Amino acid sequence: MNGVSKISYRPDIDGLRAVAVVPVVLHHASFAAVPGGFVGVDIFFVISGFLITKILTREIRDGQFSLLSFYERRARRILPALFMVLVACLAVGWFLLLPSQYGALAKSTASTLLFVSNVWFWDAAGDYFGRGVELAPLLHTWSLAVEEQFYLGFPILLWVMAKQSRRFWVGVIALISLMSLGLSIWATTAAPIANFYLTPMRMWELGLGALLAIGAFPVLRHPLAAEVIGVIGLALIAGSIVLISEDTPFPGLMAMPPCAGAAFLIWSGMHGTPVAGRLLALRPFVWIGLISYSLYLWHWPVLVAARVQNGSADLPVITALACVLLSILLAAASLYLIERPFRIPAGKGGFSMGSIFTGAGAGAVLILGLVVILVAKEGVPSRVPAELATKMNKFKESHYLMDACRRWADGKDPCKIGSAAQAGEGPRVVVWGDSHAGSLLPGIDSWLKNNKIPGEAFVKFGCPALLGVRRADMAPAHACDTYNEMVVSYIEQLPDLDMVVVASRWALATEGVRVSGEEGKSAVLAATDEGPTGIADNPKHVKQGLKRLLQRLKSGGIDVLIVGSIPEIGFNVPDAIAGSIAFGTRLRVPPTREEFDYRNTRSYAILAAAGREFDVALARPADILCDEFCRIQLDGRPLYRDDDHLSEFGANWIMPVLLDQYLVQN
Repeated sequence: MNGVSKISYRPDIDGLRAVAVVPVVLHHASFAAVPGGFVGVDIFFVISGFLITKILTREIRDGQFSLLSFYERRARRILPALFMVLVACLAVGWFLLLPSQYGALAKSTASTLLFVSNVWFWDAAGDYFGRGVELAPLLHTWSLAVEEQFYLGFPILLWVMAKQSRRFWVGVIALISLMSLGLSIWATTAAPIANFYLTPMRMWELGLGALLAIGAFPVLRHPLAAEVIGVIGLALIAGSIVLISEDTPFPGLMAMPPCAGAAFLIWSGMHGTPVAGRLLALRPFVWIGLISYSLYLWHWPVLVAARVQNGSADLPVITALACVLLSILLAAASLYLIERPFRIPAGKGGFSMGSIFTGAGAGAVLILGLVVILVAKEGVPSRVPAELATKMNKFKESHYLMDACRRWADGKDPCKIGSAAQAGEGPRVVVWGDSHAGSLLPGIDSWLKNNKIPGEAFVKFGCPALLGVRRADMAPAHACDTYNEMVVSYIEQLPDLDMVVVASRWALATEGVRVSGEEGKSAVLAATDEGPTGIADNPKHVKQGLKRLLQRLKSGGIDVLIVGSIPEIGFNVPDAIAGSIAFGTRLRVPPTREEFDYRNTRSYAILAAAGREFDVALARPADILCDEFCRIQLDGRPLYRDDDHLSEFGANWIMPVLLDQYLVQN
């Protein structure tokens, strides 16, 4: 950092960094005493907005602003330690991660280098607080991406406003911040995952620090005012860490207390040295603050490595404490051996601007080159013994009916399952639904053949069996509503039909968000004649779409069996079994029955209510698949072919039990 960009050093701000990073680390290590520890990231945003704006405004005022110099300082500050962590993750991942996980790590490494990992994890990882994300080694880099995206345009905005008054600056930044806050409040329910990860919903937190830096807050002329503001700031942060939890809609309005607390502490320290500032300036706090960046970088990969080895997100207390201690040691080493040498300016024996940019470019190219190879090699499956991989790959294969039964169109012969129909005889059982229904077909097909019952199946991936409902997140050509109307119209013409078996991924349709650990965007439902309003309305569309379907079928005298949700595991089951054997790690812990019930609370309430209203049977596969934990294998054979679809073996195991219970009795 060159001389003109320096501002008066405030040890209390380093202490505030400690207050931010320690709760984050302890929360990620699953210590219950800090349920809201993740708000430390919001505190970091406020600090960053304040310090960067303070530096930029001074440079602009003195006529020495340089965008190139700004990014040089960012490169010195951010890249050396980040490069080291990325290389370490790839190296350790080679010995611990499954091919699919290692390939995902390589992709997330590229997104981190390009500072778009927040977009990557929003799209791929799902819920920040859910199952599965605990094995994404670079998940925490989303916050770095938010900052760097913000700083792509913010320095230019300040430079453009250079000749305007301070009041103009305050007005523009306040307006942008208020718009961002309003968007975040709206997205709390409409798009909660995007709200957490994406920059437009987070800009107001950095903007709050920026407003503080340009003097939007009044001068605290009386020492007592600074004391009170400082105490309030500490109280707001402490209360947020203790009272906010993963169940709190966040960020939105609930991010305001920790952000306000950080702003109050910085504000109070701008006008003297209040008690709160002196407390934060104590040497232990300052030292933790100095290593806070590296500590933030290292702690999450260390915890992920321990969880992979342990096979569970729930680490023993001793292991969790050891991870925290190791993270601190790595952070201290990073500070003294990596961060500080690169921050020394060229005039004092450090690297020149040219060397910094050349080194940063070369490092990024080398890491990206390695990433390209790993992605092309699909995570290097050869790291897993070939015989084991071949065995597990057989369980990952989809049954031929999955493809055969999803290609039906009006005017063509439907997909036949079960025994062959006699001349002039139609199907007696029809299966209808999305890919989850398709994964059940091997077991249903075998049962129908054994009972000499002809059947047909209608499967369209991504389309739950609902009438008058479309997938707004998919292209219009996907047309779930048109397809399902075509299916029900066909069914209504069948003369010999005994029952329609309706199966879909009800939890995804109802909640919109995917189970944590699964790649893919949210599933947004909308009525045929309406525009999308967000996943908050998904339960309404499921309820109404299912009611329309049952009314149509029952009015024609057709019995219906609804098959409830198959438990979503959140990780590729055959790969996990293979990895535990190949790498000697513990097999990952599947969801508990309690977690399954929580995920399916709303969807099962809708299914049960519809069943009572229309006298329809509801089969619950989870009653067979889940005891305390949901079963993922039987006699060493995977019950799933991926993270949420049953394998052929799994379908053949569970469906005869359900069909004996419901179709024979009914």
